[in-house]
Amino acid sequence: MKKLEKLILPALIMIVLVVIYSTYFAPTEKLGDFTMFGGSEINQRINVIILKERGVRKTDNGDIISFRAKDINNKIVTVSLREPEPASILNASIVELLGHMHGNDFTAAKVKVIK
Repeated sequence: MKKLEKLILPALIMIVLVVIYSTYFAPTEKLGDFTMFGGSEINQRINVIILKERGVRKTDNGDIISFRAKDINNKIVTVSLREPEPASILNASIVELLGHMHGNDFTAAKVKVIK
């Protein structure tokens, strides 16, 4: 019985941690809103749809350096990447960008495939 009592508290802590992770930190497919970025140069995360048909700029090696993306409000912006990404990101329908807005362009420090 004492062993069972010793396991209850760690089990409850694990359950709370799983709920917190799944609520706040787990990747989601929900699209973000570019208007939430204002003029700040603080990097933030946003999920967007890659618009392959609107043009993609590549390096000589075939890596992606910029593309067009659409947010939840159908606002389309040019996404410029700090570091070239492999062309395989074009197979994704939704990506998570970490970066900030410069006028009507988005500068991404990191791109992560969500879907």
